[in-house]
Amino acid sequence: MSLKSLPRLLCGLLLCGALEAAQAAAPVIPLYHATYSAGRGSLSVGTARFSLTHNGDGSYTYRSVTKPTGLMALFFDDVVTETSRFTLAGDHLQSLHYSYQHRSDDRDKLEQIRFDWTKGLAYSSEGASHQTMPLTAGTGDRLLAQLAMSLDALQGKPENDYSVLDHDKVQTYRFMRTGNASVNTPAGKYDTVEITRHDDSKNRVTTFWLAPKLDYLPVQMRQTEPGKATISLVLTDIKFDTAKK
Repeated sequence: MSLKSLPRLLCGLLLCGALEAAQAAAPVIPLYHATYSAGRGSLSVGTARFSLTHNGDGSYTYRSVTKPTGLMALFFDDVVTETSRFTLAGDHLQSLHYSYQHRSDDRDKLEQIRFDWTKGLAYSSEGASHQTMPLTAGTGDRLLAQLAMSLDALQGKPENDYSVLDHDKVQTYRFMRTGNASVNTPAGKYDTVEITRHDDSKNRVTTFWLAPKLDYLPVQMRQTEPGKATISLVLTDIKFDTAKK
């Protein structure tokens, strides 16, 4: 069993260039650290830690780190880290650099994308493979899509499409509001807005429960796919920095 697919929940994952936030004013970025319990089927298999921080140069770093815990840690040593460094360009988020790293005893996979908005090009690398691709306005990396979804929901726009550069291809991530629900988590009980993404190419459904009380950040996520165990993340702890940028 590998944990490599768990952090992708947050891209539609989960869900993350320039991702259009459909509001006129610049979004307010909630700086925070959150921990989620990761599950596969009925088993608790690990933890996922997400953080959103503000850098000295004015950019931001959005990061997830997923690793096994408990008995799973005795058998699997996978650590998956996804990082998106981005900036605010007017009223939208603009990716600067994305990386995905999967480390274990038998592998060390690293995928990176550098966004050069001056030249309108994206430079991707994975192992010995290197590619250069044209960039169009509104295209971003897959990790940042989840954050853009939360910020748009905060602005009253929970349904949106995002152009995402994923595995050297530009894909459209479409998030649709499907209802409201009260969700119990180890971090507390929250009233939430339910957002769903359908990936027809894999018959995969990813559902997010966003809490208005927490700036519409996810308190629970679930990914289902025929013939595979359900993957889930449930919030166990969250702490906000005092200031929002």
